[in-house]
This record gives sequence, structure tokens and C-alpha cells, in this order.
Amino acid sequence: MGKSSLLESSPFSLIGIEPDGWVFEYNGTPIKLFCDIRSGDANIELAGRLGISPGIAWKLKEEALKAWWPKSLREVRNLFPMIEREDENVMLAILALFSLKLRNAEERVMGIIIESGNSAGKSYFAKNLLKPLRELDNGQKVIELTRLTGPYLERKLKNQNLERKIIYLQETKDAPMQLHIALSEGKLKVGLVERIQGEFKPVEIEAEGHPFLLATTVNWQGSPDLIHRCIYMNLDESEEQTRRIMHFITKQESDPIYKERLRRFSEGCVKIFRELWERTPDNVEVVVPYLGLIERELIKRPLDVKIRRDWNKLAALLKGSAILFHKYRPKLKKEEEGITRIMIVSTLDDLKEVLPLFEKGFRQTLTNLSEKEERVLKALEEFENNNDGLGYATYRELALRTRIPSSTLRHSIIPRLEAKGYVIVDDESRPHKIERAKGLERFGINIKDLEKEAKALIEACIMELELEGWERIEDISDLKPSEGEAA
Repeated sequence: MGKSSLLESSPFSLIGIEPDGWVFEYNGTPIKLFCDIRSGDANIELAGRLGISPGIAWKLKEEALKAWWPKSLREVRNLFPMIEREDENVMLAILALFSLKLRNAEERVMGIIIESGNSAGKSYFAKNLLKPLRELDNGQKVIELTRLTGPYLERKLKNQNLERKIIYLQETKDAPMQLHIALSEGKLKVGLVERIQGEFKPVEIEAEGHPFLLATTVNWQGSPDLIHRCIYMNLDESEEQTRRIMHFITKQESDPIYKERLRRFSEGCVKIFRELWERTPDNVEVVVPYLGLIERELIKRPLDVKIRRDWNKLAALLKGSAILFHKYRPKLKKEEEGITRIMIVSTLDDLKEVLPLFEKGFRQTLTNLSEKEERVLKALEEFENNNDGLGYATYRELALRTRIPSSTLRHSIIPRLEAKGYVIVDDESRPHKIERAKGLERFGINIKDLEKEAKALIEACIMELELEGWERIEDISDLKPSEGEAA
């Protein structure tokens, strides 16, 4: 048997992707390729490393890529090598995007709002995140705008299907009412009068479907309700991150060979992420059988209204994770009155991926606080811990404690903290009462303690679905679930 034939029958697999390259394995020996994995250069480099022809190298590589599917969020994050660090933000954004695959739009994350100072890299982050989704074959597209008014939106989107379209708004302060309606209701219908051939005539403008918002902003002043249904994040503006970015840029500009390899590596990652996206069908359903276990742990503690928003986001992110890692999750299908339905069953592996991001990210990473916001929260914590036990403060009391003008607190800082979910304002009392929110991220959940019960709930859920006519399946990549909301 020749060397080529021997190689074809030998173990060769793709282990995964790391920040500095793709890791393959041949007969227990790791091989790392830092290049465009879909390019001819990758075939030549792999052939040279293994001592085979580029044709055989291409065949082995393609078979390995076809069989591979990421097993962790960290691997998927590594498909965005041009974004330096910002790991939690990248991973949360990926989960939010994959929630778009859900059949029921009400269960999806509505969008991502990135708020940071000027020159913090918001547009760079957003453009790199969207790059794999700009050239899709399924009609989904990115609508990119630097400024958007309501009347323009009405005419721009006239008679369009907005379902799963990504509307990218750069450096905006808010979203027009028309966009908010389209995001939340899935239908924009406007009646107005326009001049047509010299005469004023009534016309209707209509757009169908639920789009996805990706907005960058220095100072968001839009609807708090929109923030509650979006992933709201700040980029890392620390001195340490500044040093990392400087080093990242310096390394590229001082080493042209590395710069070119990084560029090609990134291009290959874009192709692979796009393939993962296109191999994951739209209009799927996800069930989270163990969600009641998390609820049981939380209701043991005092809760407030903020957890309603956090709870919806947690469920959406868990479903996004189950969709992203559907290769490793139980899957079922059902034909119902001419409609093909696909159900993915979330497991505790999704909770293991999501919970660390949720607990840390929603307080520390997603909403970096200004110095004044930190002073206000510290003051509220002191009021909460004082001897009278009231746990709240008024604008006047906060102004005295923080030395921030009451008007600034009332019209700027407190509304922003409320929108971010840090405080609750009782505006029916006189004077208004302000207190810290007790959100989901303040409570630790021991996943290991839930494993036995969660496994039983998942098995019972699958059995119940099978009794209702659902059929277990191994792969959903080639299936096309029917459109429409889940029953």
C-alpha cells in the first residue's frame, strides 16, 4: 500500500480552532495551520507537513471540516480573530444572533446595543461581527445606515420582508418609533398622504417581519423597553485593554508576514462561521426542560421586577446556545398539517455555556459604569445597609450623598441605571423612591447539584414529545422547517 493510500485510511481529524490557528491531528500528532483554511494555500501547507499531494491533502481537510462542529462558545469566539479580547461580548453577541433562528420571534433577542465612548472600537467590533453574515444565500441581509429617521424608514422598507434582516445603525442615540414597532410587532403599517402627479393622495406603506437591531452609540437615549429586550453591552475601555490593542496593532504593523497570515486566517474564519450559520436551519423550536430548576433556586431569595427582563434574556440565550450546538443536542421533528417542525432540546451544557456569561457579563462586562454611576450605586448600597432598613433613597438624599446635582440624577444618571437594570424607581411615591435592583446575576447557581434532576426532566420531556408524535432525528442540517410561529 502506498503512502497516499495509507494516509487516507489513517486517523485524521480536526481538533478545533485556537486564536492562532486550526489544530488538526494525524495519528496522535497535532498539526496547526495559521492560514485561510478554505484556500489552496492551506492544501499546499498541509501537503508539505504530511508529505502527500495537495489533492489528497484537500480531500482529508474537507472531510475533517465537514465532520467538525464547535463544541464550545470559546471555539466559536475564536472565529473572530480580528477582535482583540472582548471575549464575553463576542460570545453573547453570537448567542443573540443565533436566537434569530427561533421560529417564534417573541422568544428571540431583539438586538444588540453597543454603548462606549468615542474611539472605543464600537464600529470595528460590529463590522467584524457582521462580516460573515453579509453574503448569505438565503436572502438574509444587513441593512447598514449611519442615520435613520422615521419617515425615511417608512419609505426605505416599503413592501419589504424584514424577517431576520439585520439593521445596523451606527452612532445613534435612539431608534425611531417606526423601527421599534417593526422590532416588537413584526409589522409596520403607516397611512399617510403623498403628492402623486400633482395630487395629494392617501397611501399605505407596509413592511412585514421581525428585524434584528445592531446599534452603536455613545449615549443611548432611546426607549428603555428596547434595552430590556436587547443585549446591552459596553466595550472594555480599561487601560489594560488599551495596551492589548496597541500591542495587537503593533505586532501587525511591524511584522508584514504575520499581518498577512492573520488576514488570511480571518478570511477563512469568516467562511467557516458563515457555513455554520447556513447549516443551521431557521424556524426551529427549543424547549428548556430544566428551566424550572433554576426558577426553584431563585424564588428562595427576594426578587424584584428586573428579573422578569433577565429571565427572558436567559431563556433566549439558552435557546441560542442549543441552536448553535444542535449537533450535540437531542432533536426531534414532526409533520403537522403540512408543516415541518423541528424541536431542539436544551441540556445543562447550554446552562454551563451561558450562566458564566450571564452572571458576570450582565453586571461587569455588558454595562461598564461611569464614575458617577458607580458613586450612585455605592450610595444606594449604603442606604440599603443602614440601620433604618428602608433600603431606598430619594433624589435629594442621593444628591447630598454623591454631590451630584439632583437634576442630573433625575434626568440622566438614574434613567440610564434604570434602563441598564441596576435600579428600580417607584415613581408613584412622593418623593420618588430609588433602590438597587436584585437581578439574576447576584445569585450563584450550582449546576452540578442540578444534573441528576435535569437529566430526568430532559428524558421525560423527550418521552412526552415522542408520545405526541415527535420523531427523534440525528441531523437537521438539510431540513427546512416551515415558517410561522410555533403552535
